[in-house]
Amino acid sequence: MDSITGNIQHDCIQHFWRKTLIFFLVFLVSWNATKIPYYIQFDYDGDSDYEKGGLAGSINLAYWIDGFESSKLHSPACNFLLVHIAFGSTVLIMMALTMIKTSWRRKYGNYFFTFAILLGVHTLPAAWTMGYSPDGPSTKPFLKYLFTFTCVWCIVAALFGYRTLKNYDKDPVAAEKALAIEYGLITFGAYGAGFAEFTGIASKFMYKMEHGVFKTYPELDPLFGHSFYDILPEKYGMTIFFAWVAIIWFWWPIKLLQPDLNVGEDKAKETEPLNATYGSILG
Repeated sequence: MDSITGNIQHDCIQHFWRKTLIFFLVFLVSWNATKIPYYIQFDYDGDSDYEKGGLAGSINLAYWIDGFESSKLHSPACNFLLVHIAFGSTVLIMMALTMIKTSWRRKYGNYFFTFAILLGVHTLPAAWTMGYSPDGPSTKPFLKYLFTFTCVWCIVAALFGYRTLKNYDKDPVAAEKALAIEYGLITFGAYGAGFAEFTGIASKFMYKMEHGVFKTYPELDPLFGHSFYDILPEKYGMTIFFAWVAIIWFWWPIKLLQPDLNVGEDKAKETEPLNATYGSILG
């Protein structure tokens, strides 16, 4: 009896943590999705007060909460942030889906690891230039090296993931454990910017509670408008974003569901002769 009770408690705890992790993954994806319209309309040559003041990561709160400000970014809205959301959200949602059906880790692993590498490579220049100062070393050395390490970590974990998939049949049990670790490491890294953002948001509200007003950030980042991502016009980032959304977020899931839809059509065809002979059960 005690063993049965212990197993039930163990299963309940696992279920609780799985659901909790899925919630936080979906929450971050949804949170970033609310920023998309503001990033699309942002123009660093624009005339609005916000556009003149520079671009911030929590751009949604700047529009939702009067007086809210956050530190300025050096990377552009479309070529970096929109593409970053596209890659990162895809990785997080795929992780959430594999927690619902673990067999998808292997089935879609090559896609997941490829998307993780795209995310890491695309984020690397932004991470390495954090706190850029034209007159000396980085003003944010800890964050610079932390986020650069995280990008490399995600890329390396994905490369190990390819190897695990290639050798999966040699030891499926060990491979499943390895895939769980590799998926987890990549997801933790992909969530890193979310951790940093929400920590920053909390500090800004704590500042307001202490001083009665939000802290201001009047100075633009020295690299704003001159970063690696500004080599190409913003229209390229927006095009990549919309193409990614159309193909990866819409066409691809529909394509994956097509076999299930065809099964339903086949079953309907199988019942047609019976309906013709005996009539529909609903008739």
